[in-house]
This record gives sequence, structure tokens and C-alpha cells, in this order.
Amino acid sequence: MKRGCRGSITIYLALTFLVLTALIFTVLENVRSQAGRLSLECAMDLSLYSVFAEYNRELLEQYDLFFIDTGYGGKPSIDNTARHLKSYMHDNFDLTIDAAAIRPCDFLQMDVSQVEITGYSRATDEGGAVLKRQAVSYMKERYGVSYLEAFCRQFETSMQKVTDNQLLTRDIAAERMANQQAIDAIEIPPLQIGEDEYEEIVLDNPADAVNATRTAGILNLVIDDMSSLSNEEVRLDEYVSARKAAEGGGLFGRQRVTAAEDLWYHEYLLDKCSCYTNPMDKARLKYQVEYILAGKNNDTDNLKWVVHRLLFIREVANVVYLFHDSAKMLEAEALALTLAAVMRAPDLAQPVKISILFAWAYAESVYDVKQLLLGSSIPLIKDDKSWHYSIEGMLHYQTHLSDNTPAIPSKPGEQAASDIDFSKLSYKDYLRILLTTVPEKDSVFRMMDIIEMDIRKTAGNKSFYIDACVDFIRARVYGGSRFDNDWQIEREYFFF
Repeated sequence: MKRGCRGSITIYLALTFLVLTALIFTVLENVRSQAGRLSLECAMDLSLYSVFAEYNRELLEQYDLFFIDTGYGGKPSIDNTARHLKSYMHDNFDLTIDAAAIRPCDFLQMDVSQVEITGYSRATDEGGAVLKRQAVSYMKERYGVSYLEAFCRQFETSMQKVTDNQLLTRDIAAERMANQQAIDAIEIPPLQIGEDEYEEIVLDNPADAVNATRTAGILNLVIDDMSSLSNEEVRLDEYVSARKAAEGGGLFGRQRVTAAEDLWYHEYLLDKCSCYTNPMDKARLKYQVEYILAGKNNDTDNLKWVVHRLLFIREVANVVYLFHDSAKMLEAEALALTLAAVMRAPDLAQPVKISILFAWAYAESVYDVKQLLLGSSIPLIKDDKSWHYSIEGMLHYQTHLSDNTPAIPSKPGEQAASDIDFSKLSYKDYLRILLTTVPEKDSVFRMMDIIEMDIRKTAGNKSFYIDACVDFIRARVYGGSRFDNDWQIEREYFFF
């Protein structure tokens, strides 16, 4: 009986150990499975960190933008990024430390079988909204939202003055031509020089001397040394604005730049791009902001376009001032009445007065633009103290343009928002006004042209394309171990 008892206890323990062993191995298998999945997740996170660490260094250095160049110095393709991700996954599963070192025991023996990029955002997506959003994010980080908002409030006050005085819309040229037609329609009585002999009298309008200079090249009037201008020229068909950009998935729900933040983007352009008064050695085109405004293929034409627009703004502003300055109106009227009396045509007085005022405003405007190009600050609407030409000086204004001393020097450097004074505007400030007139897509894609121009000049970026740059990736990996466990992991990563 005792032997039977001992035997029954041994069988019981054996059965118990069998059950316990099965339970232990089941638990171990579950732990191994969970550890494998966790290992795959960790490897994917680490690998995506590595992929995002491959952002284009020159793009960050020059433009403070974070983008992965899917070309990696060669032919761009999102498949390149997938291969990089898969390579990093393999590296993270490889437990080999050194050939001479002890190889650790790999209980999981994980590997990745497939990597897919299921979604990505290109810089050019949604009309450049992806790049624009990063640019605005950079401005927020650099200056702070409170500064930018205060700056925009000041600028919007100035823009209200632009709108109220129609500085961007009033057609002064049409008004001047209509006034000239009124002058031409007035018949001047001929001068009798004999009993039956008469001589036609030609109207010697003082405004004609000024108007004659309108046909001269404007750059010749406002720039003394034309040889100092940049003669850089590019082929625009080589850049993104002239080609069909590759498409990604857009912003993937991330916030677009709002209308209120458009001014922040304009500040980014002025911060990162060169212009006539602030050239940069690195720049392919030297007048980059002017290119964003005009879209011409060479610096001279871009500057000429901007100068014409500045002259337009200044001429309207100066006409507004003259027509509200009673003293100067009286000066023009006195000169016109004298001329009408000499011509014996009293009807000439009013239109000649208007033509003199237009000519006076034009002469002052040419002076203003030259001063802006020299680094001066010019008020939007002048007053008696800031007005330059007398009515006599207007008649000989070209001889006075040789003065290259800025009338109101601009103050360099950054200012606190509370110290910003838009009553006196520099060349850059007037560019800021003009940027509000450029269609959004044009301003973004021309900026991307500039980025391509400059990045391609740097080492290893000869084949750089901005539409090959991504800042958002949604990736899916398939992995498992030799124990036939297969997992699928998906992650979304982005810079901002």
C-alpha cells in the first residue's frame, strides 16, 4: 500500500508539472509575441527618426525649412525614402555589435519584410500651402505671435491709407491724358503780325518739359551708374513654376495659413530673400523679392517692373498731396493764368494748371524713387516739410537728381513692434505693400523657384527639386520573426 501511495503522488506531480510547463510556455510565447511587436514598433519609431534626420541641410541653413529631399542627390522618388526606412529597420534588428565581440543571444530574431509609404506631403502640394505653412511656423518661432500681430496691426493701418487714397488703383495716366486732350481741344488765337498776316502760337506749357522725360527709361532717371545693376539671367523653364510639379497628399488635415497670416509669410519673403537695397552673395538672381513681384527672367527687368510700380504709387500719392495743398495749388494756378493770358486763351488756365500739378507730382515721384533706391525713407503721403521740389525746381528736376544723399535715411535693424513707424517707408516697406498685390500661388511658386536656384548652387544638390521634398510621411511596415509571427505597424511623422 505504501508503494502504491508513493506511486500515486508521483503521477500527480508529473501531471501538475506538465500543466505548469504548458502554462509557462504559453505565457513565454505570449511575452515573446508582445516583445516582438513592441520591438517592431520601437524599431519603426527609431527608423523614422533616422529618416527625418536626413532633412536637406542647405534648405535648413538658407531658408530655415525642414524637408526630406527624396532625391538624396540623385533621381527623386518616394521609393528612395522607403528603401532608407527599410535599411534603418534592418539595422535596428541587427544585434551584431562588432566582429570580435560576443554576439548577444537573439531570442526574437526579428526582421522586416516590407515597407510602404502610404502618404506624404510635398512642399508644392495645394499650391505650395505645405511650404507656406512651414515658413509661417518659422516666423512664429523667430519673432513670436505677439510681435507679428502688433506688426500687422501697424502695417494694416498703413494699408488702409493706401486703400483710402487709391494708391494702387487710381489711373493717373488716364486722368493726365484726358486733361491733355482738353488742352489740345482749346483753340489758341493766332498772333497778328501784319495787316493780313498771322502767326500760329505754340503753347509753351511748363509741364511739357517734364512730360518729355516720361519716355526715357525710368532706370536711367533713378540710377546714376547703370553698370552697377545686376545682369543675372535665368531660364525659367528649369524651375518649378514652369513645370507640372509632382503631387503628394497635401496637408493631411494640418492647418492652412490663414488670410491673417499672409502678412507673416510676406515677412518671411523679405527676411530670406535679397532685393536691390539688400543683395546677397549666395543668390542666383540678386533681386529676389523683385522676381517674386514681377516674375521676369532677369534682374534688370524685375527691377524695372518694381520701379515702375513704385513710381505709380508715388505719383498717385503726390497728386493727392498737391491737390490738397492750397499754397501749391495757388502757385500752379498763378503760372497757368499767366500762360493763359499770354496765349489770350482764358479757357487754358484750368487744364494747364492741372497739367502743371501732374508734372510737378511726377518730378517729385522720380526723386522719391531714387531716394528709396539710395536707402531713404519716404512717407506715403507727404507734407510741406517732406516735399522736395519747388515749382521752379520741378522745371529743372533732372539736373537735381545727381544728389545721391538719402533725404531721410532708413534705420537699419529690427524694431520692437511698438516702435514701428510706417509713416516713413523704406524701399523694403514699399516692397511689402506690393507683395499684397501678388496672387498667392505666384508668390509661393516664385519663392520655390528661388529656393531651387540657390540650393542647386550648393555641393551635392545639383539635381535638387523642391517638389521632391516632403515634410510628412505615413509609413506602414510588415515584420515578424522566425516563429512565423507577422505584424503590421503604421505611423505618421511630420516636422511641424
